[in-house]
Amino acid sequence: MSERAIELRGIRKSYPRFALQGVDLDVPSGSVLGLVGPNGAGKSTLLRILVGLVRADAGRVTVLGRPMPAEEAWVKGRVGFVSEDMALYGDATLAWHMRLVRDLAGGWDGRRATELLERFSLDPDQKIRGLSRGQHVKALLLLAMARRTEVLILDEPTAGLDPVVRHEIVSMLKETRGERRALLFSSHIGDDVASLADDVVFVHEGRLIEHAPTVRLLGGGRTLEQAFLERVGKAVDGRAA
Repeated sequence: MSERAIELRGIRKSYPRFALQGVDLDVPSGSVLGLVGPNGAGKSTLLRILVGLVRADAGRVTVLGRPMPAEEAWVKGRVGFVSEDMALYGDATLAWHMRLVRDLAGGWDGRRATELLERFSLDPDQKIRGLSRGQHVKALLLLAMARRTEVLILDEPTAGLDPVVRHEIVSMLKETRGERRALLFSSHIGDDVASLADDVVFVHEGRLIEHAPTVRLLGGGRTLEQAFLERVGKAVDGRAA
């Protein structure tokens, strides 16, 4: 078993108005890592590179000891991914989606799926287009988590949700952290990250400007937002010097 669930070295990805700039990152097995940064900082691009939805221009990506994208099929069979902008088929039911994922992806656990249906108060016969925003996110999480994947990657899973639903999702992720090798998630909601992540990475303008234990960043009574702004200020001052 690899001691690192995820390893990135020198990752670069350029777009006309944005670039990831030589990202290095390790996510140890058994850990929860939160990515914090504003929209457009590079969080989503980084996560999509990990699951093969975006190809890096340069650098090395290893997930569960296997290189990406060379062993993409193997990795995708063991990694669950949920993004805030993922869409399900509106005219199909949740039960239809569950059968689809069961038949196409590995590791489906029917008992776990039933438990999650009850936990999230979801009706499997409900058509997707009739779900609320919170129910839609819960459905996506169910489809990912019922697979019993070794790594779970979540891109802004609680964005736009009311506080009650956010709390429910974060609590569930806490309770199930022992089921997987690693959880990596992005968010701009500091409270969610602070309550769940062992370590936090600050992402700013395509760079990782801080990687530290959550408790250290919260020292002195600071919030994660305050710690982030302090670190951004230092980064800006450093470039200006």
